[in-house]
Amino acid sequence: MYRVMIVDDNMANLIMARKTLEEEYEVIPVSSGISALECLNDMPELPDLVLLDVDMPNVNGFQVISEMKNVPKLVNIPIIFLTAQDDDTTELESYNLGAMDYIRKPYTANLLKKRVDIQIQLLTQQRKLAEMNKSLNNLVQEKNKKNLELQYSIVAMFVDLLSKRDGFGGDHARRVERYMDILVSAMVRSGKYGLTADDGTTICVAAQIHDIGKLCIADQYLNNTRTGNESEFEREAVKTHTTLGADMLSKVTQLSAGENNFMNYAFNMCRSHHERWDGKGYPDRLEGENIPVEARALAVVNTYDNLRNIAFGGKVLSHQEAIMKIKFMKFTCLDPALVDLFLSVESEIKSVAG
Repeated sequence: MYRVMIVDDNMANLIMARKTLEEEYEVIPVSSGISALECLNDMPELPDLVLLDVDMPNVNGFQVISEMKNVPKLVNIPIIFLTAQDDDTTELESYNLGAMDYIRKPYTANLLKKRVDIQIQLLTQQRKLAEMNKSLNNLVQEKNKKNLELQYSIVAMFVDLLSKRDGFGGDHARRVERYMDILVSAMVRSGKYGLTADDGTTICVAAQIHDIGKLCIADQYLNNTRTGNESEFEREAVKTHTTLGADMLSKVTQLSAGENNFMNYAFNMCRSHHERWDGKGYPDRLEGENIPVEARALAVVNTYDNLRNIAFGGKVLSHQEAIMKIKFMKFTCLDPALVDLFLSVESEIKSVAG
């Protein structure tokens, strides 16, 4: 049963309103504005609707509604004003203060009942709509949870395959995810890249499968490339891991219904993480901001991890040596703004890298 509070200093009006409504509603009669505010602040179960007389001594109806709008738990209770004043100014002020309806005195019992019924019907519809929205949100959250679980399963499967292939690939994927988490979090905080925290999480997970195309490359080619003993043919063959991986992901994307941020991010990073800021990378020779931002970010952390773990020129580099190398790659290989952002979180990167 809906609860209706009636606030009126005229006892005859209060009794008439209570008798009119009490068959269908739980009625709470109150004889002054001060008592109304005290009751509203102390009541464990608030009324669903308040009928509020404007013309009361000490604290009038306008003052009551103004106080209610300053109390979070009272602000959304619908108000119907009751008044003997017959002027547009009072009615307009009532609506400006947030009243849902306005009834002029003297009123008949039938009119009062009808106006209350209308507001309760509206309130019922609003609550049903809120419940529907809550149910829809729960469904969306459940779907998102299942999608996230599927994404993690796909990533875990490919990382496991990379680990079993040669050991390096799986460890590289996991390290890259941790570095990406630091860099992308800084990108989100900066507000310059249009990324949300959820986008950042998705990008970091997807970053782990940027090298899945290497599953299609011969072990000998990969090993020779890492040791610097590769032939020109082998070097070019290894470069195809970008397009091979992107083609795999493209086929999965075509099978999925609707927009899939995870697959889009994964595709972009897989295909474009070896593009260069100056346009001299591969496979598409993209330049500058034409390279997807997630691929530009991945290029920075991927370069860092390779410098720290692959013996270019006979040795792997220390953290500081790798940082110096990355600084020299600004404006040529790497996005200068993202390099600066990477340098701003250098200490976090070092703590993760060890």
